[in-house]
Amino acid sequence: MRTQQAQIPVSVRTEVGKSAARRLRAAGRIPAVVYGRGMASLPVWVEERAFARALPESAWHSTLVQLRIEGDGIEDTTPSVVIAQVQRDPARQRILSIDFHRISLQERVHTQVPVIHSKQSPGVRKGGILEHIVHELMVECLAADMPDHLEADISALEIGDALRVSDLVPPPGVKILAPPHEVVVLVAPPLRAEEVAAPAVPEGAVVEETEEPEVIRERPSRE
Repeated sequence: MRTQQAQIPVSVRTEVGKSAARRLRAAGRIPAVVYGRGMASLPVWVEERAFARALPESAWHSTLVQLRIEGDGIEDTTPSVVIAQVQRDPARQRILSIDFHRISLQERVHTQVPVIHSKQSPGVRKGGILEHIVHELMVECLAADMPDHLEADISALEIGDALRVSDLVPPPGVKILAPPHEVVVLVAPPLRAEEVAAPAVPEGAVVEETEEPEVIRERPSRE
């Protein structure tokens, strides 16, 4: 299925820098930047709630976005963009910044697309365990043809069967760039009783946390 363009209003930032960015976040706004396609880098901000309503996280990198830029001196106030990168606070899961990459709908792009399974597996009905190995795949297509997902039909999978990249049927004009033999979904045999128990966590074990922002996606490549 082709992705639909989401519309997101943004405003030009008149102040930049760490202090200005902190003030924006305190007011419920996300610092962002728009760049690409022959335009100078443009600092903007977007309302946190408006962004969340327009784009759930699962659709961040498989959805075309049409910005509505508010501000003086902007030549193109409604550019089509894709989300090139998101930085997020790993502790609070709050978005720190967004990079919007301006594109032409007629240019070819490389982007990650979610893979979802459809229908029911007879192997699962017999007690097998469905293991979704690959959740995203890199595809190449025109920006206007970008799918919002790839579908993995598991209706023929028995216990021990696997669905590979070569078994997927992408939409017209979309090329999957992963190796054809890569396993996407498989139906594993049922677990034996001794395999069900989870391994014990050693007493006193400590899980380290990082203070570095979590980078969700790097800039997509273009042909």
